[in-house]
Amino acid sequence: MTRLRVAAFLIVVAAWSQIAAAQSSGAEWIAWARDHSYPIAATAPVTDDDYADLQFFKQVIGDRRLVQLGESGHGVGQFDSAKVRLVKFFHEQMGFDVIAFESSIYECFAANAEAARANTAGATVMIDSIFAVWWSQQTLPLFDYLVRTQSTGRPLTLAGFDSQYSSPRGVTQRPDFLKRVVAAVDETYAEQVFSFDSAFVGGLRTNATAYARLHEKDLLDGYSRLEQFLHDRREPLAKAFGGDPSPLIAERTAHSMVEYVRQIVASADRPSDQSDSGGGAIRDAAMADNLAFLLRELYPDKKILVWAHNFHIRHANTATASNAQRTMGSFTIQQFRDELYTIGLYMNRGLAAFNDRTIYTISAAPADSLEWVLFNVGPPAVFVDFLHQTSEPGNDWIFKPVFTREWGLYPVFMAPREQYDGVLFIDMVTAPAYLVF
Repeated sequence: MTRLRVAAFLIVVAAWSQIAAAQSSGAEWIAWARDHSYPIAATAPVTDDDYADLQFFKQVIGDRRLVQLGESGHGVGQFDSAKVRLVKFFHEQMGFDVIAFESSIYECFAANAEAARANTAGATVMIDSIFAVWWSQQTLPLFDYLVRTQSTGRPLTLAGFDSQYSSPRGVTQRPDFLKRVVAAVDETYAEQVFSFDSAFVGGLRTNATAYARLHEKDLLDGYSRLEQFLHDRREPLAKAFGGDPSPLIAERTAHSMVEYVRQIVASADRPSDQSDSGGGAIRDAAMADNLAFLLRELYPDKKILVWAHNFHIRHANTATASNAQRTMGSFTIQQFRDELYTIGLYMNRGLAAFNDRTIYTISAAPADSLEWVLFNVGPPAVFVDFLHQTSEPGNDWIFKPVFTREWGLYPVFMAPREQYDGVLFIDMVTAPAYLVF
């Protein structure tokens, strides 16, 4: 954190402390939270099939088919372990058969096909698909589990919804994939697509910003043409590929690359732009579009779990007093409110890591914050449902703006129930045990 951000953070905390001192109903908040919380065995081994502590989710979630699992920071070992265990439970006992990561739609699709091949290692599937922020000893058991389920009657399917590329190794297979799809209807154009996408993949792996800015028009025109070509030939491609959805993934990949180029250029030219034309908003809108594609077209009859940052999944980010851009969750709730349950994950103290794996320290949250309330509930990890609550004495803190923290550091003021359907809180955390490949 820069000195300027530290100073700003301390000013905000000081101001919040003065407000909290004037309005605090802390004792009532804690009492209500204790009566409405569920202890979670967040540190239980992910190999343990005892899910007695998670059975309440069957009532809380009901028959909803989209559950979003967030995290206030990417580099938190306990978040990874808790989410792996939740995914296993939701798959084994609640019928959720797709785990969709905040990672490339193409690379996750390709890696999922890889998982079904003989002798594939979970680590291989992981590094060929998701971002390296999740390459850890805590996350690896999910991919080992995913591989094991491929030989069962209900395999767990890996998917992605990000418009960006996420695996430097996995993306290298994309030009061949696009060529194979296009060649089914036009071999000459397939060679052109292969050459075009190979050049961009090479640019991504060296300097994505420089390449996208230099070739912006050609990239936008090329991938837009490919998307339209595939869309116009959906029927012959479906016939050529049978039940294989590769043509649909190729079309979404082309669409995603259009949005990714727009994101790169906007982020480079206007790094502070939080409007709908800013790089961050372009990405979130594209992710929401890809997630809707998974729900409506690719897996219309399946229940889907989402693995992403709190920032992307919360329902009304523009209502927070932080980065006010519109994020993926605001689009998702508009389209899928009756099918959706969103869970934010928060931490209180300990050690975590930034995306570059730098370790940092998290101090306990200030009084009257969301984290402070849940810390005082008692158990080291608890879940509180917001969706099914109505206003009553002691729970006004979930309906009005309170202090929370992104990454355990940066202040965000929000009304918790406006942003999430529930929150899973873990008091003490440590950084993941990262894997190096």
